Amino acid sequence: MRGVKVGVVGVGSWGKNLVRALKELENEDLVRLTGVADINIELAASVAKSYNVESYGRTVKDLVQLGVEAVVISVPLDKLFPVAREALSFGVHSFIEKPVSTKPDEVKELINIAEDSSLIAQPGFIVRYDPVTRAMRELMKGGPKNLIFKRFSARPTHRMIHSIMLDLMIHDIDLALSFVKPQEVDVLSAVGFKEVSGVPQEVHASLLLNDIPAYLIADGMLPAKVRVVEITTEEAYYEASFTDSTILIKDRSGTNIQRVSGEEPLKTELRDFVKAIEGLKPAEAPSLQDALKCLSVIESINEKLRMVRSSRLSS
Repeated sequence: MRGVKVGVVGVGSWGKNLVRALKELENEDLVRLTGVADINIELAASVAKSYNVESYGRTVKDLVQLGVEAVVISVPLDKLFPVAREALSFGVHSFIEKPVSTKPDEVKELINIAEDSSLIAQPGFIVRYDPVTRAMRELMKGGPKNLIFKRFSARPTHRMIHSIMLDLMIHDIDLALSFVKPQEVDVLSAVGFKEVSGVPQEVHASLLLNDIPAYLIADGMLPAKVRVVEITTEEAYYEASFTDSTILIKDRSGTNIQRVSGEEPLKTELRDFVKAIEGLKPAEAPSLQDALKCLSVIESINEKLRMVRSSRLSS
């Protein structure tokens, strides 16, 4: 079997999807899924057996000893940075699920390690690869005048300890930045609701991307799953639903709805990661610099949230 030797670190619910997608890419002779690792060794053994993976272990080091050239990291978000730093320090190319880290300074450290060792380090911004996103880029005539993002769903209880911005909203921050490519980002306002253990489960934030307004809403307690972006240009209004794979378009000719189809985005982004390792990195593939920009915006939103909370407590 040919292809880049890859291992997966973290094989929980999302990690299993990564294992499955990589096994499918084996059919293209792009990768060889050499091993999986999880701190829960019984889970690692079970996943390896289910997907016919030849080896398993607990840690990145176990996979390095198997001779992997790259790892795909899908551990809890507060563990992403130490695992990614360890992998890069071993000289292994790394695909790191969002948000990569909880702190901008830690992403800077990963950037430095990757650059010093000439390693590929790619964040998992899967929504960039959604066929709906790609269709929106092709359909839009002119740049956005304004953007509205809505991302709602009921988060599992164990994820509520983490910021909803790191968990959900970060996808829309990345999309907004990639659509506009602003030189300057200002956080105009932010407000949080439905606190659980001091963590807001619903956040509204308004941004100014150069001179283009963007409004983002993330709600992690709504039972309905909603993934919508509304974009207005000089020529038209677009409303894209990622859950329905549709784009509503209103312009001078009237109103129409376009249904979108395409390859599973998980496979597309993993293919880009492997191609980058082989020296064929697509220009649109996200970088750790993109992750750093997103975390810097989140840090600014958090500062606004703290100011609002402090004002409420003092009033």
